[in-house]
This record gives sequence, structure tokens and C-alpha cells, in this order.
Amino acid sequence: MDITPLLERLRAISNDELHAALRAERLEISDEKFETAFQCIGASHDLWRPDVDFKGPPDVPPDVIRGLRMRASVVFMTFSALCYMRSEHLERGLDNISETSPLRPFRDIYRAGCMKLGEGTLVQHVRNSLSHGTFRMSRTPDVVFTDRCWQETLAVAQLKELCEHVHRLYHEAFDKEVPRPAHWSLYGASK
Repeated sequence: MDITPLLERLRAISNDELHAALRAERLEISDEKFETAFQCIGASHDLWRPDVDFKGPPDVPPDVIRGLRMRASVVFMTFSALCYMRSEHLERGLDNISETSPLRPFRDIYRAGCMKLGEGTLVQHVRNSLSHGTFRMSRTPDVVFTDRCWQETLAVAQLKELCEHVHRLYHEAFDKEVPRPAHWSLYGASK
């Protein structure tokens, strides 16, 4: 599935627009669970960074360690953003927003892959694949998710960006003041 058009729409929404729209819809979140989830997202980024020194057993080559770190980072980030941070209150609150709301692209990414009511969405299938299905990273780098008879391949770059936008949604819904990462200032700048 190519989620590029959905990601482009997400990039176009600034953090301030997102924050204001969540407040207008009364979709704040106040739960310690999400503070922990933000820390997990940070840890997944640390796993990816080449300047953080991780060592494996002496007989494992450094390039293998780098590959394993990338896999661990992707899986941990995806689990943290899509499974651990899950909120029925927030996700179901997106169902009835207007077509013109800055929240619409977020609603659409949560509904991607669902052609009719009752079908599983891309996000639901990815969650199921991580929780009790299977997932594997190929060399391209893509991740193949399998949930029973459903299978989808997502590029690692797209998966990481999807997780970042989910993180951004939850970050702006969080009722405590938490600093935004500096690179988020680029969102909404192309308008």
C-alpha cells in the first residue's frame, strides 16, 4: 500500500493547527501512559542513531549489529506509536470531524485500507501483526506485516513517518506542556 498521499496531507498540517483542532473537538488526553510512550519513542530513535554505541557479542560483525538495531528501532517505534499509545477516545473522536478540519488527514490515515464499515484498517492490521501475527523486515528496507489472511508491505521510511504523525497527534492531544522536537517546525510550512 502506498500511503504517500496520506503522508503528504499529514505534513501539511502545522502543530498549532493540530493542537487547536484537538482542543476544539475536546480530544485532550491526560494519562501517565502517554508520558511513558513519549519516552519509548525517544528510545526507538536512539536505537537508530549511529553515534550511540551499541555492542553485540564479539563474533557478530558491526554491520549485522547495525541491521539488528534498525529492526529493533522500527519494531519498537511501531509498537509504541500504534499499539501502546492507542486511545479509543482519541481515535473514535476523529470519526465525526468535518471535511475541512485539520484533523481530517489524521482520521483518514487511521481509516486507510478500509473500504466499508467493519473491515480492518491498515493501522488495525499492523497492530494485530505486531501483537499476535507476524512481521519481517526485508532487505529493501520494507516491513511485511501479516495478520491472518491479510498481508501488507510498507517501506520503512513511510512506516517511520506514519509513526511520527501518530506521535504528533498524541503529543498535541496531551494535556501537559511537552516541548516539540525541533524538526516538527517544518510541518505545515509549505502552505
